[in-house]
Amino acid sequence: MHRVLIISHTYIPPSNRGKLRALAARGLDVTVGVPQRWRDTVLGRTLEVAWERQNGVEVFPLPARHHGDAATLTFGGRALHALLRDKRPDLIQVEEEPTVPAARQVVRAARQLKLPAVLFTHQNVAVPLPWLGGWRRNRTLRRLRGAIAGSEGAAALVRGLVPGLRVGVIPQLGVHVPTEPQHEYHDGLAIGCVGRLVPEKGIDTLLQALAENRAHRWHLTVVGDGPDRERLERLASDLRLAARVRWSGALPPEEVPKLWPELDVLVLPAHDLPTWAEPAAHVVAEAMAHEVTVVGTSGGATPEVIGDAGVVVPGDDPLALSAALRRLAAADQRRPLAQAGRARAMQLFSDDAVAERTLAFWKELVGGT
Repeated sequence: MHRVLIISHTYIPPSNRGKLRALAARGLDVTVGVPQRWRDTVLGRTLEVAWERQNGVEVFPLPARHHGDAATLTFGGRALHALLRDKRPDLIQVEEEPTVPAARQVVRAARQLKLPAVLFTHQNVAVPLPWLGGWRRNRTLRRLRGAIAGSEGAAALVRGLVPGLRVGVIPQLGVHVPTEPQHEYHDGLAIGCVGRLVPEKGIDTLLQALAENRAHRWHLTVVGDGPDRERLERLASDLRLAARVRWSGALPPEEVPKLWPELDVLVLPAHDLPTWAEPAAHVVAEAMAHEVTVVGTSGGATPEVIGDAGVVVPGDDPLALSAALRRLAAADQRRPLAQAGRARAMQLFSDDAVAERTLAFWKELVGGT
C-alpha cells in the first residue's frame, strides 16, 4: 500500500492532522479531501481551506454544501469523482457517519472505480431511522471493505448491521504527547470541563457535585459554548458557585493545549441517555497526555479511554463525583493517576500510536507493506 485518500470535514483545522502526518512519516502518500468552506457554528466563523502540501500530507479542498452541521454534508459530485480518478488511491477512508450524504457519495464513487473503501464511525447508540434512511445506511456499510469504529459500542452497532464486515476499534484522532508537560501551581484544586454546552454533556451534574464540596478549595474552568450555557450559568448562581466558575467560551482546537497547565483535574461528566452516549472522549486522551488527572462517567466511550489511568464514576451521580473530587484534592492521590494517564496516552492515543494501528488494519484489509 502506498497511496491513501482520506475524506472528512474533521481535518479542516491543521491541529487535527497529527494522525495524517504520522501516516505520511511511515512512507504513505496521504491526501485528505476536506470541504472548501466550512461554517463553524460553535466559534461563529467561516473557515476557507486552500490546497497545500505539508509534512507529506496533501490537503485538497472540495466544493461542498452543508446546513451548519456534518449530518447534512454533501460534496460536489464532479470534483469528488475527479479527485478519486486522479489519485487512484490504494484505499479510500471516509470519516463521516454512514447516514451522512457525503459518506454515501464517497463509497458509491469508490465502488464505481473499483477502489476499496473504509468508513470511520463514532455512532455508538442505535437511533431509529426512517425505512429509506436505514436502507441507505445499510447499503453503504455493505459496500465497504472494512470499518473503523471509535469505540467498542460503535463497533458492536456496525457488526450488528453487517455481521461479516471487518471492524477495527481505533480512535479517529491522535493526541500530541509533549516531552515535558507543563504544570503550574494552583491555589486549591483546579478543575476543568471541556465540551459543547448541551444537556447531554452533564455539566449540571458537575455543578451539583461541586456544590457538595463548597467547603473545600477549588475553582472550575468551563471551556465551550452552546445552547445550554444560560441555564448552566443560572444553575451555578442558584448553587452559590458563580464566583468560583469561569466560563471561557469555545476555543479553536489549536488553542486548547494552552489550557492544560492551568488544570489539576479534567472532568467529563456526560450523561448516558437512550439516544446518546459520549462518542469519543478525545479531550480525555488529550488531558492524559499532559498529565492532567481525568474523571469521567461510566457511559459511552469514556471508560474505554480512561482504563485504569483515571477515575470513572456512575453517570448522573453528583455524590459519587463530589467524593472523587475530594479524594483528588490531595496531590499524592492525583500524581500516580496523572503519570499512568500519560503512559496510556503515549501507548494508545498518540498520533504515532493511532497511525500505526490504522495502518495495520488497512494492511489486513488490502495487503501491502
